[in-house]
Amino acid sequence: MNLFNRYFLPFLMTAMFFGLFLVGCLDAPDYPETFTPVDSIRILVKQKGDSFSTQLKVHPSDSATVTAKVIPEKYQNDLTFEWFYTSEKKDSLLGRNSEYSFYAAKSEAVIPNKLITSDKEGNKDTLGFNVIINSPPVLSDSTIPANGDTLYGSQNSAFLFAWYSIDMDMLNNDTLFHILEIDDRQFDVGTLLQVKQSGLKAGKHKFRIIVQDLYGDTDTLDYRNFYVIDTLEAK
Repeated sequence: MNLFNRYFLPFLMTAMFFGLFLVGCLDAPDYPETFTPVDSIRILVKQKGDSFSTQLKVHPSDSATVTAKVIPEKYQNDLTFEWFYTSEKKDSLLGRNSEYSFYAAKSEAVIPNKLITSDKEGNKDTLGFNVIINSPPVLSDSTIPANGDTLYGSQNSAFLFAWYSIDMDMLNNDTLFHILEIDDRQFDVGTLLQVKQSGLKAGKHKFRIIVQDLYGDTDTLDYRNFYVIDTLEAK
């Protein structure tokens, strides 16, 4: 090998390497735009005059509104929103806005369960959710004892307390749970609709029933007053 090759060949190889590196840098694509720096997007719902809530539960008897809440709030106007109803892998677009209103009783297909959010660069984020449609339970005004009734017995007598409740969601496996309250003392009686209770002294007493379904909706009767006359003392 001559002196030229011995001393200049390494420099030539080094120059070629850096030349290829610079060409590669010039041809490299721009770094892709990142999604708007949003911490989170929450779905909230409101009905009637209520405020927005993260508890996605509405009654079928009234219209409701869902909204997308962006955190931090300063990015709210930088995003676009699309509400969808998805069933059997098919998407039906319901509305384009940060809020969407619907009437639950109209059809299941008007209730959104997916939100697609996009920023100005076209980046997208998908959020799935479920809105629970729930009818509150209802207690009948008829009870045993009725308001103002007089019961005859003694402190050892087991007096009957009975009531009736109904829920339109019972066909959808909703379950009702009851609390019997006598003289401000509560008894959790579960799904029962009647119980017998002893230990009531002579005099005036009050009671009421509270019913609650699986989703926390409740109904409560006004207090009923009743009177106990101790027949043993009367003798």
